[in-house]
Amino acid sequence: MRISKIWFTLIVAFVFFLIANAPASLLKPILKNSISIPFTLSGSIWKGSMHSNYFKSASWKVDPLHLLLAKVSVQLKAEIDTQNKINAKAKISLFKKLELSNINGFFTTQYLQQFVPNMPFLLSSNIVINKVNASWNNSLPPNLPSEFKGNLSIKEVNLLGEKLGDYSFNFAYLDQTLDGDISSSISSSIDTNLRVTISPKKVLTMSGEILPKTRVLKSIFKELNISPSISYHYQLSY
Repeated sequence: MRISKIWFTLIVAFVFFLIANAPASLLKPILKNSISIPFTLSGSIWKGSMHSNYFKSASWKVDPLHLLLAKVSVQLKAEIDTQNKINAKAKISLFKKLELSNINGFFTTQYLQQFVPNMPFLLSSNIVINKVNASWNNSLPPNLPSEFKGNLSIKEVNLLGEKLGDYSFNFAYLDQTLDGDISSSISSSIDTNLRVTISPKKVLTMSGEILPKTRVLKSIFKELNISPSISYHYQLSY
């Protein structure tokens, strides 16, 4: 009887050892469903990292205590390069509900330009992500989240060499509709009051006013035929 208990203990210990040291490569078939670019994995399923020619690294660390609640809690960190980084805490349940909380980081418009090469960016800036939250119900990325809200700080905006200052974008996306606003800081060179919406029919609308403060900017707006009153509509294709 005592020998049986010893063998049982050894077998359980061995199983836990295998699980604790399970290589990260076991996750590759799952990640391929959401990530279409080539990548490699290193480390274990509990603490590992992903590498690709498209970014420097993406690492994760699993909190084992949440497994007792039938949830997986992961601290995520992605570094594309020194100017483009993002961090988030992810929780996923057995019912395919994914939550990303306290998403923070920063991107440059230069990096984002590669995703829409046919749409030239007249503006350049640094985009700071401030505690954004996103959740998916009964679906996972690359599907769009069912809820997505937070704030983006648009720093050091530059238009054709002219510094425009800093701006803020508050937004809330719920059930395929978006409601947000873009406002300017006191020190900005343009008074901005814009509303951005996406309707259930996937129509993007931007409306409001952008009023240049300096003589140079007024001249640039005139040359580019930019109206102070904005009313823009675009049919999205996603």
